[in-house]
Order: sequence, then C-alpha cells, then structure tokens
Amino acid sequence: MIGISSNAFHDLSLPDALENLERIAGCAEIYSEGLHDLFRNPEIPLSYDLKYSVHAPNTDLNIGSIREPIRQASLELVRQSVDICCQIGATMLVVHPGYFSYSYDIPAARAAFTSSIGEFADISRNTGVRICIENMPNWECFLFREPDIDLDGTGLVLDTGHANTTGTLNEFLKYDIAHFHLHDNHGEKDEHLWIGGGNIDFDSLRGVLKKSKGIKVLENRNPEHVEKSMAALKKMGIK
Repeated sequence: MIGISSNAFHDLSLPDALENLERIAGCAEIYSEGLHDLFRNPEIPLSYDLKYSVHAPNTDLNIGSIREPIRQASLELVRQSVDICCQIGATMLVVHPGYFSYSYDIPAARAAFTSSIGEFADISRNTGVRICIENMPNWECFLFREPDIDLDGTGLVLDTGHANTTGTLNEFLKYDIAHFHLHDNHGEKDEHLWIGGGNIDFDSLRGVLKKSKGIKVLENRNPEHVEKSMAALKKMGIK
C-alpha cells in the first residue's frame, strides 16, 4: 500500500491536509508536529476515509536521552501516541531513535535507546500498535544512522533518503523492513525530493518494494513532489 505523509501539506490545517490526501491516496501518515499535532485534536482523522500510520512528534521526545527523567517522559509521549493510534485505527507508530549532544555521551545514549526499545514490545503487545524505529540521516547528533544497534524485534522504518546520506541503503536492505519512507536526494543533504529527483537507484529497490507488505509512505515536502513520486512508483509497478 502507498501512503503519503501529511508533511506534504504542512502549511495547511490538519483537516485541510487530510481532505487533500483523501483525494489522492487511501492511506496517510500523520506527522504529529505543528499544525498536524494529534495531541491537540486526536479526533480529527476519524472524519476522513483514510487508513493511517502516525509519525510520533520529534519536539521534546528523545528515547535515547542520557537523562533518565527525559527518557521516561519520552516513553510516556510514545505511550500517549500509541493511545491516539488506537483511537484512529492506526496500527503503526514511527519513532525517531534519539540524539545526543556530545560524542562522549554516545555509549550512554545507545544504552538508553536500547532500554527504551526493551519497553516497546509490551506496549505493542497490549495495544496491537506496532512501534517502529526510523534510521536517521548523516547528522552527528543522531543515533541509528547505520544498522549498528539491535532493535530486538522492534520494527525498522527504512527511510531511503536518510540512508542515502549515510551510504547505508544496501546495509539496511538486508534487514526485515516493516515500513518505508520514500524520498530522494543527492547523497549529501536530506532534501526530501521526489523519486527520481536525486541519485538513489530506485529501480534497484523495485523487487524489495513489490515484495514488501509494509506501507510505502511518500515523504515529500509539497504536493508537486508527491505527484511526481506517485508517477514514478506507478511506472515501477509499485502499488
């Protein structure tokens, strides 16, 4: 199934964004930030004929925090995001792995991230919502820029654009992928271009994308790029 991130309509209210998405797709991933913050209006998605996944907020959420009170508060935000998923019928929650400020904090941040992952299985088991971790772009502050941490059964969200900036796309493709974020770039910046707008060889991903039962979310930043990406997927025979 192909989905579209609400971030393509980030300048619109959530109702207006979902109205636009309803016209062009059967599935939407709500990026719960800014005007689309589900913590403010969790009932809005129920008014639209769409299947949903949810991208947890980034603001104030760091499951790899070396400060235990912050990590616990982040886990509570994840739990509340899962509750919202249950309300709107979303079975997938995308979560970022966390970040650190100084390189000497990396071991502690990795340990904190691993501890957080250990709590996700129980949350998913009790709710039916699968929590999945997204790989990050080549910014030094992020954890999980490459497949160097055991997700211990937690799902992987393969972000093609992020993996292209770290040169790890082929490495991530070796893993069981639960969910996709599809966009393109030129290998240096996280540009979120349309499929074919950068240098990612999407033809080489055709087999993986066709075989996968996971949602393929177009994570472009405007409707024009979404339209180009949808045309590219159609040409590849991806549904």
